Amino acid sequence: MDAVFQTDRLTFRLPERGEATEIAAFYATNWDHLQPWSPTLHPVLAREAFWRDEVDRRRLEFEAGRDARGFLWTRAKEPELVGNLSLTNISRGAFHACTLGYALAASAQRRGYMQEAVRGSVTYAFGTLRLHRVMAGYVPRNRRSATVLRRAGFTVEGYARDYLLINGHWEDHILTAITNPDWDE
Repeated sequence: MDAVFQTDRLTFRLPERGEATEIAAFYATNWDHLQPWSPTLHPVLAREAFWRDEVDRRRLEFEAGRDARGFLWTRAKEPELVGNLSLTNISRGAFHACTLGYALAASAQRRGYMQEAVRGSVTYAFGTLRLHRVMAGYVPRNRRSATVLRRAGFTVEGYARDYLLINGHWEDHILTAITNPDWDE
C-alpha cells in the first residue's frame, strides 16, 4: 500500500501481507521494551500468521474511516521498521477528533523519530482527515512521551486517575491534545 503520510525520514503506512515476518519480529524483539507502557501484549503479536490476517482488518478499518493503524518505516534504501502509530476512534459530527497512540523500537530511541512521526500524524489528521482535534495520553512517569508530545505542540488538559489498564495495572494518565486552528468544515 502507498504511504498514508511521509516525513523527512519516515513513512507511515498500513501493514502488508509480505511484511508479517518483520512485524512479528518487531514485537518479539521489543517485547520487554514495549510492555511497561502498553496494555498487556498478547503473544499473537509476535506471530507471522496473526499479521497476515491482521492486514485485512486494518485495511477495512482504514477504508471505513474509523482508524489508521500502521507502522513507521525509515525512508532509507533498505527501509527499517522502527515503530507503530495509530490514529483511532476517529469521530466526526460535532467532535472531528481522534486518539493518537505510538511506540518506538528500543534500537530507534533518541533519534527524534517519534517527534517527527507525531508531527507528521498531526499534519495528516488536520489535512487529509480534516479533523479539529488530536488527543494523546501518557503515563506520568513516561518522560520521553511527555517530551515528544510537548515538542509536537500538544497541551496538557488534565490528569485521569486509573485511566488505562497498562501492563496489567490501572495507570493514571496525563491527557493532552492539539487542535487545528485552521479547521474549516
